[in-house]
Amino acid sequence: MSGYKEKESKGKSGRVVFFAALGILAVAVIIIAAYFISSYKTRKLNEELAAEHTTRVITQMTTAPVTETEATTAEPPPLVTLASMENFVSANPDTAGWIKIDGTSIDNVIVQTEDNEYYLDRDFYGKKSQAGTVFADFRAVMNDYNENQSDNIVLYGHNQADGTMFGTLNKYKIKHSNTSNFDFYLEHPTFTFSNLYEEYTYKIIATFITEVEPKHNRNGIIFDYHNYVSFNSGKRTYDSFIENVMSRSAIDTGVDVCEDDKFVTLSTCSNEFEPSRLVVIGRRVRDGESTEVDTSKAVLNEDAIEPDYNFIYNQ
Repeated sequence: MSGYKEKESKGKSGRVVFFAALGILAVAVIIIAAYFISSYKTRKLNEELAAEHTTRVITQMTTAPVTETEATTAEPPPLVTLASMENFVSANPDTAGWIKIDGTSIDNVIVQTEDNEYYLDRDFYGKKSQAGTVFADFRAVMNDYNENQSDNIVLYGHNQADGTMFGTLNKYKIKHSNTSNFDFYLEHPTFTFSNLYEEYTYKIIATFITEVEPKHNRNGIIFDYHNYVSFNSGKRTYDSFIENVMSRSAIDTGVDVCEDDKFVTLSTCSNEFEPSRLVVIGRRVRDGESTEVDTSKAVLNEDAIEPDYNFIYNQ
């Protein structure tokens, strides 16, 4: 009898284990299914938005003629919304612009709100979405006359495994230990960025991986690139910005820069350690300057400052 009870007990235990495993499997299937459904919805929405964003049309701005006496007090021409952005602004007043990089899946609307949290987990229409939306730093002045725009506009996007948002910015990731993406830069040295009123081309001047938290640097000092919005704000000067950027860039692109230039910084998470960031920076093509880049001048920067991986991994 005792042997029978022992077998019965083992049988019950086996069934408990079986159903527990079955439950775990069911939960795992649900989680995986939810991920793929979310990924599908994100890709579908991106495709719809990109399709709607037709060929950029810059509306001509005209002003009434002014006399010599009026010239000193004349108002600047009005800012006119690009035809390609009108529907987006109507759908969401947080719309701030558009970013596109050839050779990647980055072809995204940009939003901006009063903080850097709201669109971390919301899509363009404000619905909950793990992928979020590409957004501009809340401090950046984007949609104003050129002279009033920020020196550096920082754009954030999640590094999605399915390639949405800034998931394919990884094509610009270059490290001392892996320089294979150098060829991609040579083929795609520019990107386009528009605010609501004008489209610009930017020449890439730098790409690098960097720390976010002081604990990941031996001396506790990090390059807070995301805080360089205006170069007239205390210690965050143009000289400091360029020195830090160029010393870290995996590529010496040969693209020249000056204090009067405007910059766009693309920022996404990287997977070297948590948290780390992949950063790509471009400077706006100047008036009258060709959008072409002489990539024959570009070389790998063998002295580029990288995170101290041995120090970080041994913490």
